[in-house]
Amino acid sequence: MCSEISNGANVVKMSAKKKPQFVQSQIVGKPKSKRAIKVGRAQALAATGVMSVALVLTGLSLTHLSHGIEVVTKAPSWEAWLMAVGIDLGFIVLELAQLVPMQDKTRTKIKNHIKYAIVGTLVGSALMNAFAFGMAAVGWLVIPAVLFGLAIPALIFAMTKVGAQMWLDR
Repeated sequence: MCSEISNGANVVKMSAKKKPQFVQSQIVGKPKSKRAIKVGRAQALAATGVMSVALVLTGLSLTHLSHGIEVVTKAPSWEAWLMAVGIDLGFIVLELAQLVPMQDKTRTKIKNHIKYAIVGTLVGSALMNAFAFGMAAVGWLVIPAVLFGLAIPALIFAMTKVGAQMWLDR
């Protein structure tokens, strides 16, 4: 498209600059194929299942953890529950925090704090769960009961990490 400007004897032709054309893939990404959409939906469904089981195990862990804290510290039930929530949900939110995008400077500053806090809360949760499981067992059944108690926080940790990553990558 051209426009003309006339000032008597001279005629200057000016061309209008074309606006840059954006391709859809530059703005929102390449359109997904039907197969990719189907795989993404299946992955989201699987992630929801994994996170649902992690949620159920977290409820179980909170019950055992609060009971173990109550027995060991002689704290009132409400205080034991609050401590249990702080411990179990603490390591879950710290793990989820590692999965979200953040600036490199921030990640560098907090990565050791997150790592040590997760390890500490996992160990504390595992020990209190093992204690609560083992209290009800008798004889040689104490061994599998304690192992179950130790396994619950590890399962919650693994399922939370796997389920969240599957959801984010769908």
